[in-house]
Amino acid sequence: MTIPVLTLPSQLNSSAIATLAEDAAKLAAAGWPPELQIDFRSLGFVRPAGVVFLSNLISWLYNQGTKVTLVNIDLNTQALIFLDDSLFFEQHCGAKRRVVAAPRATTRPLKRIAHADAHAWLRLDLIPWLAGRLGTTTASLHPFQNCIAELFNNIQDHTRYDIGTIFAQHFPRENRVYVTLSDMGVGIPFNVKTAFPQLSDYEAIVKATEYGFSTKPTPRNQGIGLDYLIKQVVGQNQGTVTFCSGYSIVRFEPGIAGIQNQQLWSTGFCPGTTVDIVLRTDTIAYVPDEPEDLEW
Repeated sequence: MTIPVLTLPSQLNSSAIATLAEDAAKLAAAGWPPELQIDFRSLGFVRPAGVVFLSNLISWLYNQGTKVTLVNIDLNTQALIFLDDSLFFEQHCGAKRRVVAAPRATTRPLKRIAHADAHAWLRLDLIPWLAGRLGTTTASLHPFQNCIAELFNNIQDHTRYDIGTIFAQHFPRENRVYVTLSDMGVGIPFNVKTAFPQLSDYEAIVKATEYGFSTKPTPRNQGIGLDYLIKQVVGQNQGTVTFCSGYSIVRFEPGIAGIQNQQLWSTGFCPGTTVDIVLRTDTIAYVPDEPEDLEW
């Protein structure tokens, strides 16, 4: 039997995820195959959303019982070197491709993280790294820290595996920081449609971002997570937030009349939920850290 091959596009970013998801869905038209190859030959450029989505897809396929083999990963291209330095191959192949591969100063490497460790990692790793990269205080990043904490809480509330995948990269020339987080849950549309079955996947994602909305009567995050995320990142920071889940990819971005959203794609299939956050580094307000109180 011929092993199906999923060929990666030349550029793998939040928009190209649509192509990858659609191609994967075509290969699974008759059910997920027992074995699948992912071909890296054409990959020339990858953004954090692509790193995390591909990592999540591989893990998700594994949990469906599909054996995934990565082929053409020994090519000496900048994209593959970047993935190697991001610890992508160490996570999915058990070893780095190059002995010298190591996380770059501009990234927090790809990491699968259990909820029990997530908040400590956020407070002690991601936020101090980001403050150092931007030359600012951790207090200046508290709103963003709260956003990520709420996403971690969402994962615990809705995923079956209690594990998320996260990756971050600073692009100093663009004045942007990309932080992408994914889970292997049932996805935002599935959860929302338990209460509103008439909605499309796009409409369900938009519904999930409304203030106070929750599919749980006593949610851990009180239903404010996605609404708060969009208000802080898009409304205050003027960045963007993109959700990839079910059969829809929806981007929230600044518009003339305020925060606007658009559906980038509505075919194929995105397992779980991938949230791609793009922060502008030139609009982060400086807030001094409070001095530590040493009085007893």
